[in-house]
Amino acid sequence: MREISLRNVKKTFGGVHALSGVDLTIRSGRILALVGENGAGKSTLMKILSGVIPAGDFEGEITIDGEKIAFSSPRAAEAAGVAIIHQELSAFPSLSVAENLFVGHWPRRGGLVDFDAMATGARALLDRVGAADLDPMALMNQLSTGAQQLVEIAKALGRESSVLILDEPTSSLTPGESAALFKVLRALRAEGKALVYISHKMEEIFALADEVAVLRDGRSVHQGPASEVDEAKLVSVMVGRPLDRLFPEKPPTLRTDVPPVFVAKEIRVTCEGKKSLGPLSFELRKGEILGFAGLLGAGRTELFQAMLGGAPAGSVTTGTIEVANETLRARNPGHALDHGLAIVGEDRKRDSILPQRSLQENSSISRLSLGSWLKPISPAFETAISTTSLDRLRTRRRDLEQPISDLSGGNQQKVVLARVLQAAPDVLVLDEPTRGVDVGAKFEIYQILFGLAAEGQSLIVISSDLPELMALCDRIAVIADGRLTAVLERPSFSQEAILSAALKRHSREAHV
Repeated sequence: MREISLRNVKKTFGGVHALSGVDLTIRSGRILALVGENGAGKSTLMKILSGVIPAGDFEGEITIDGEKIAFSSPRAAEAAGVAIIHQELSAFPSLSVAENLFVGHWPRRGGLVDFDAMATGARALLDRVGAADLDPMALMNQLSTGAQQLVEIAKALGRESSVLILDEPTSSLTPGESAALFKVLRALRAEGKALVYISHKMEEIFALADEVAVLRDGRSVHQGPASEVDEAKLVSVMVGRPLDRLFPEKPPTLRTDVPPVFVAKEIRVTCEGKKSLGPLSFELRKGEILGFAGLLGAGRTELFQAMLGGAPAGSVTTGTIEVANETLRARNPGHALDHGLAIVGEDRKRDSILPQRSLQENSSISRLSLGSWLKPISPAFETAISTTSLDRLRTRRRDLEQPISDLSGGNQQKVVLARVLQAAPDVLVLDEPTRGVDVGAKFEIYQILFGLAAEGQSLIVISSDLPELMALCDRIAVIADGRLTAVLERPSFSQEAILSAALKRHSREAHV
């Protein structure tokens, strides 16, 4: 295969135009970055290319080396050499690596599955993606996310795929795992594979891509060499308006001589069979944005979940937290919310939204939970608070009755923010607040966070995006191996200093 083309592709869902005549060309031996805001049509287009949306359910045509083709299913696309690796990996967690690699394509001997041949074949495929040290007999749920990602790529290569589509492949990877993945992708390009790389991360796009294609509002607006655009130009094409920087200007920091609104002292989390986390001690001032950096697995999320009553069953949390000079031991997240502490989880789909419920239900559930059965909230009041809070955050929507799953990732995140802000928390913890959110929506979320801080809201931002932390925060605390290893003050932030602290192990506890 030398070239695959999509021409004048159109797709509607219930009268809504998801794609309105898209053209795209994918070439062998090239990495094509496919970019665009959430809702631009990238996922729909790739579902068409990979056979998830079959021929007959869309308009337009697909050709391979000039020959028109029609995929009736993902298996038909796979047979033609097209494979997609989704952001949410589709592995079978209770099966071994080898079984995942050959599922549905078992090597057989005498009518039975040949496990020896499967193990041998698995080792060969893992070696192709630089993962020869993985045990083919290990269960998938024992692997890191990065290792699972490499297994998925190896599986696609085992099907003799010549076109690989990768959807946000580094969203849950450590910097080291991302670097290993990039090495594999460059090697596949050198072998003549065609790769479509979907990402919101500008640094990845310019580090990897030979070409960039941009979708906006379901239309093709650009395709050309990556060398011919810079970050500002690409973002402008994506959002359809000039955007000369990725981050809004940070307002002046509030006074530092005010007493803290939140104090954590000697927080430790232990769970049987797992490494203990902590101790962690820090203070948070009124109107401050305090960032927490660290590598994947450092324990940031687990420590804050424990502080706010969301520790996993069987774990033990010790230490104390004080909110407005009152000592609190949160029994659960609802109890924490009652006392002015709110958290927005890192996985929006798993932790925060009710996907089949309406915007009104998703945006008002926190406010309703603070009510009393003695003082029921009327539907009219529920509608009013939902409308006001969603308008405040400039949430794009059709009406309050539409399912939240209809919205883009950025607007879903705004709904979650609107919900927790209705409870008027003293402290708001945001875990990976812009994961899976496009650059335009990120800018709006940053503006919202700056506005909240200017109003006196105290914010904690946990993020793996170092430029994001450096742009948002007044101070950045770094956690490694469950311990605080450094506290950096603006304006002395640097990625080198943060990464150096994140790589420390068992160092003396820092104080914030």
